Amino acid sequence: MCECVSERLNDRLSEFKRQVDLLPEPDAPPPTTLQVLGRGQLEQDWQRLLFHFLSPERPHGLDHAFLEHLLTSLTDRDDVEYTFSRFDLTDIHVETEVPTSNERRPDAVIWVKDEWFICWELKVTAVENSGQTTDYVQAEEFNGIDLTKADVPVENRHYIYLAPENATAPTADEFVQISWQWIAAEFQSFLTAGHGKYPSETTGQFNSFIRTIRNELLMTDYHENQQEKAALYFDYYDEIQEAESAFEAQWDEYADTWGTRLAESIDIADIIELPTHPASHVAIEVTKPNNNSERWMFRQGSSDWAGLVKEGWWLNKADRTPVYTIPDDKNDVRISLFHRLEQNRRKAVENQTLELELWHGTSNGDQFMYKFKERIAAKINKNISELPPTTEITGDEPGQLYSRIRSQ
Repeated sequence: MCECVSERLNDRLSEFKRQVDLLPEPDAPPPTTLQVLGRGQLEQDWQRLLFHFLSPERPHGLDHAFLEHLLTSLTDRDDVEYTFSRFDLTDIHVETEVPTSNERRPDAVIWVKDEWFICWELKVTAVENSGQTTDYVQAEEFNGIDLTKADVPVENRHYIYLAPENATAPTADEFVQISWQWIAAEFQSFLTAGHGKYPSETTGQFNSFIRTIRNELLMTDYHENQQEKAALYFDYYDEIQEAESAFEAQWDEYADTWGTRLAESIDIADIIELPTHPASHVAIEVTKPNNNSERWMFRQGSSDWAGLVKEGWWLNKADRTPVYTIPDDKNDVRISLFHRLEQNRRKAVENQTLELELWHGTSNGDQFMYKFKERIAAKINKNISELPPTTEITGDEPGQLYSRIRSQ
């Protein structure tokens, strides 16, 4: 019975592939600058670009024009109870990464002191982390800009959650969800209304950002001429779903057990228990040929974040003793290797490529980030002969903040 089912499924999927191969392949749109640099989906870059253009003092030649345009457009929305007045324009402040009194950091705040504020949280591919939006609403003040909420009328406190269309809604009801697609349309309408009066360099940056948003969120005409492929998908929907369901079950099991599988496959490692490490995680002690040993923890069980942590990489900030879970008071320093399982699943399945990225929290200063990255890159280069021959290291040139390690 199983052989008949497998043979039938194989025959149908083979015919599906044959028909897809007969269809012409449409040209993809040319990549934008951010996409060429491999940063097309990085939330921090989208944040920097958007609020660069919204900050009147920045050297873009727009003065207050785009800020006025966007705030006016927000006023025109039925779901945002904000009213813009041009009399406020010269008193408006824009700041990103603003610390709050409850140790949170929203992506940006636009405000007029004691009058009103708009708190922004931006998402591109990520989802809300541990009730971020609720914490932003409950914070009593924005410490970094000396803005106390009690000084602002309740009806003038506004919160915006900027994310792709159909993204999961924010936890806090006070946040109004606005799409990047709407932002891209506002960028375009601003340029159209400007009739070429803004600097060409700024206009080029605007257009590139618009295309990045549309390309990354599939808003272009690129897929519209693939109706025949979509029709084939419906014709073979049952078979595709059958194969995908089997794959999803295997993938879910893999996400929960990859650490255990890896630990059991290392000949020179023994599975051990570390103090207070979560039950779902796996710890090993590796004995090297020189009889030196080291301990590692594999953080499995997440559908996206697969972590590898060496003992001593997580430390209590006060006494520098090792910790194995994130303490409640967050009084710790941590270094981790993460592979984004869900985010890079297609890459892993199609190309059988593992990608690890060196990245930093936004609270780290640039000088620390560069120094840390240089030391990591130097250590990798020193031990390059120990890496598999298919390993590729990118982004390790001087001045670049991020590095990636890919291995097949």
